[in-house]
Amino acid sequence: MKRGLELLIVVLSIILGLFFIYKGVNKHFLSPCKVYDETSTIPLVYQQVITGMCQSGMLKVVGFFQILSGILLLIPRARLVGAIVLLPIIFNIFILHLFLDNRPEELVETGIPLAFTLIIIGFYYKVWKNIFLK
Repeated sequence: MKRGLELLIVVLSIILGLFFIYKGVNKHFLSPCKVYDETSTIPLVYQQVITGMCQSGMLKVVGFFQILSGILLLIPRARLVGAIVLLPIIFNIFILHLFLDNRPEELVETGIPLAFTLIIIGFYYKVWKNIFLK
């Protein structure tokens, strides 16, 4: 049972690590800032937030931390640190979609990585308990 759980954590870490490396690189090099047109069904408030974050360079900062956390998740000894760095990023993305976006599929797309991150952090409970509660 314990071996299966360890294997699950390795698989989840690899999936999350590669996903967030891709997402971070995408923010830096692959896709330009989003430009929404008048026919978009995405709420105006969400469009304004994303446009503002993009124009201010904040999405580049988020992308950097996505790449950093993705790399750390791929390194077994740094996996917990990678999950801790990723948690506020993915939590904020999830909350942004929950409160400002009306597309349920976006909640699923952001909820799954959030759940994976929480599972990884939960797996290392004994480690972070010793770090933070001593």
